[in-house]
Amino acid sequence: MTAINPEELGVSSPIVPAFLSVPDAAAYLGVHPALVYKEIRAGRLRAVKIGAKVIRIPREALEAYTAAQSTGAN
Repeated sequence: MTAINPEELGVSSPIVPAFLSVPDAAAYLGVHPALVYKEIRAGRLRAVKIGAKVIRIPREALEAYTAAQSTGAN
């Protein structure tokens, strides 16, 4: 994922792409990629499998996950 400086676009928050890879989602959350895989397997984080090996996490699923974690919901 290429970092985009939000100030260049006139916005104050970072722009998150529509779909993130597991390593990118882990970096966004500040956790190890293994935890992202664990949350996907447990059904707490929605992901889309593309082909045999490619997994992407929709931005909306990541936002819902972070909201649920901040409220203490599983």
